[in-house]
Amino acid sequence: MKDLVLKKTYRNTNGEDMKRSHALYPGSLVLLIILVLIAIVPANSIVSAPMETDAIESTGIVVTAIFLRNTPENGLSPEKIQSVLKEKGLFDSRRNPSGKGITHAYEIQKAGKFVHDRAVHITWQQSGSQKEMNYAEAKHYISQLNRDQFAGYNDWRLPTTEEAMSLMQSVKKRSGLNIDQVFDPLQERIWTSDIRKEGTAWVVRFDSGYCDYAYTDANIKYHVRAVR
Repeated sequence: MKDLVLKKTYRNTNGEDMKRSHALYPGSLVLLIILVLIAIVPANSIVSAPMETDAIESTGIVVTAIFLRNTPENGLSPEKIQSVLKEKGLFDSRRNPSGKGITHAYEIQKAGKFVHDRAVHITWQQSGSQKEMNYAEAKHYISQLNRDQFAGYNDWRLPTTEEAMSLMQSVKKRSGLNIDQVFDPLQERIWTSDIRKEGTAWVVRFDSGYCDYAYTDANIKYHVRAVR
């Protein structure tokens, strides 16, 4: 690239016209252009980078994260469950049929092994146990997931009732279940970590659209869908 040469005429001390050449190097030219642009571009026309949101980029859906209890509760009464369902707007065909449920932001990860929900910042197994099991077996299943570091993690657990109910949708899908089709339909009913009273635990029934409690003895069996 040739240098740009500027010629300037001036007079010397004897009054004679003289010419002097000034070489303007490429780097100087670029800097000059940048300075000129900064001077003429209005400050309010500069666009800042967009803020990170919980939107799914492909659809433009923006969701507001809500808090769901993630620790087990003993002595969880039906009255308290109903209060939580109504407070958080969670659908239950018996206890809160007017609930609209959560606007989810699901992301399938690890080759389909689990589903992360950005709306509540928790991660679910996409599938779950392949057979029904009693409550003791359900706890053993969770322990085995962690020993095996399923999908690379060792902090899997049974969901609380409100976490599991956050999956409940007010309209049945083609699978016949009140749960998004991103999940395996095999797990129609799942155990939770919440205890109603000694000998009973809360379960969530996606085939019926509600939560209830069931006996934890060896004869009562449901599936497991772990969460972390």
